[in-house]
Amino acid sequence: MKGPRLFLLLYGIAAFLDVIVPMLFPSFSQVRYLAKPALMLLLMAYVFVSKDVERKPTILLALFFAWLGDVFLMIPGSNPLFFQLGLGGFLIMQWLYIDMFKKQINKVLSPVNGMTIVVAIYVLGLLSLLLPQMNLALAIPVIVYAISLGTMLWFASQRKSSVSLWNYQCILGGAVLFVLSDSLLAINKFYYSFPGNSFWVMSTYILAQLLLTQGLVKLRS
Repeated sequence: MKGPRLFLLLYGIAAFLDVIVPMLFPSFSQVRYLAKPALMLLLMAYVFVSKDVERKPTILLALFFAWLGDVFLMIPGSNPLFFQLGLGGFLIMQWLYIDMFKKQINKVLSPVNGMTIVVAIYVLGLLSLLLPQMNLALAIPVIVYAISLGTMLWFASQRKSSVSLWNYQCILGGAVLFVLSDSLLAINKFYYSFPGNSFWVMSTYILAQLLLTQGLVKLRS
């Protein structure tokens, strides 16, 4: 098995250990403390060994900050600092994704279109649920994060004329799943805790990062 495929296989195994094993065998739930940090490291290895990848350093940097976000959010306890640091890691990752998406657009964009309305409704709706539950020190970074998350989704949706249909669907699907994962995580933490939240947050996140990475690795100018 060649290098890139091997790392994708290992990514699938790590995903199984992180999501499925704790659900089926609660006594083995501690395995996720090894599996979850391995996820982004394995995607980074996949990108590193893949040939002819445009913007490889930027993709690796984005995945590194995603890895930092994963690690900080795993730290147990109620200290808000670790949540804020995790938020910061994913925020930088989003800015790097936005920068890469912008460079794939070869037309002048109108800032107001149908997707702008969809993103605005999403951001305002999410913040209306979350902000009443938090203090000002946490509300400010959450507002910045939600706007950045919506902006990433908007730029991912604006690339259609610049790339193949497969690449457009791959990255847009990844962006939508990432937004869904982060929304479920935030709602569970600040608004309403629902059964099976960890499964849905991580399964959508794992698939989102895989689609985004695959789309960026396969991209050609």
